[in-house]
Amino acid sequence: MRQRLIDAAAEEFVENGFAAATLADIARRAGFTKGAVYSNFDSKQDLFAELFAQRSLELAGRVLAEIAGLSATDAAGRGGETISSWLISDPGWALLVLEFGLQAARDPKLAQAYLRERRHLRAQIEELISERAREWGVAERVDARNIAITLMALISGLMLEHAVDPDQVDGRAVHTAVSELFASALTV
Repeated sequence: MRQRLIDAAAEEFVENGFAAATLADIARRAGFTKGAVYSNFDSKQDLFAELFAQRSLELAGRVLAEIAGLSATDAAGRGGETISSWLISDPGWALLVLEFGLQAARDPKLAQAYLRERRHLRAQIEELISERAREWGVAERVDARNIAITLMALISGLMLEHAVDPDQVDGRAVHTAVSELFASALTV
């Protein structure tokens, strides 16, 4: 039931945006009552936070699978390609994440859920970068925390730029930006 609600929420949020989506519509889409939503989540914010965490972990898992066994240079290119493909293939999700972030900046209740998930994601990305840096023998030269912060900021900016100008900020531009960040961070 919980996963069906999360899946329905993903569809509802992407179609209507975070602000316009209602728990009643999410419940109806999942084939449940609004009470079922409240028996699994405290609020719409908590539901979105869990959805955001799942999607973020899926992307991190895809990147890890793609770069497994590659050299640092090859991994930088493949990681950039995987992130670019994800961002370009699901522009509705990218806009939703931006919408939630903007609303969280203005609403203390939303800010708590957003901040919790962003920090959790950043910590996971930092750990993944640290693990790969140790594997490639460059750990002493890599500031994994700064790379994680920069990567998240870069992806957020690229999502916005792609949303408003997909002809110029296309998959190739996104791939290049992310790959160059990784490549320069790993060769410091």
